[in-house]
Amino acid sequence: MSQVLPDVIILRGAPGVGKSTLAKELAKHFPKGVRLEVDTLRSMVISVDWTNQQEHKDLLQLAAQLTCQFRVLGFRPVIVVDTFSGNKVEPFVQTVRATGSDWIVKTYALHASNEDLSRRLAARPVGLFKDLTVSEKLNADVLKIQRPADTLLDTSASPPAQMAQLIAADH
Repeated sequence: MSQVLPDVIILRGAPGVGKSTLAKELAKHFPKGVRLEVDTLRSMVISVDWTNQQEHKDLLQLAAQLTCQFRVLGFRPVIVVDTFSGNKVEPFVQTVRATGSDWIVKTYALHASNEDLSRRLAARPVGLFKDLTVSEKLNADVLKIQRPADTLLDTSASPPAQMAQLIAADH
């Protein structure tokens, strides 16, 4: 077990890989932390356009600023949940590091089998994202566009509580 607690934990991946579920389980291990889901911020926008990439980037920057404020106030770690598709994680991390250049940022790239994605999306309630084609593409991108700083996690392999325990035990 490492003695160094990260300042920020990023959980990224396609809809349906289990980011939110893992974040809820992980939060149980860090009672002085914060769980920040970018989709919650997006839902606060009255006329949110879920397909508008610039709006998503703007809200990621807001999430980065909130992450910094939570950390400055002493909350640790700040667990941030979003797809972070493409290269959207880089500007987020740059904003965080501009405030805390010595902060430890750990990024976990989550992926799942297409069968698990299909099952999970089908089980979601009406109103939540359920587009399997988009989710499969983003899921494939996680494997194709890996960052050196990412720890890759297959969420098909273990239950969320067990994955959270493994992540927490690493810190």
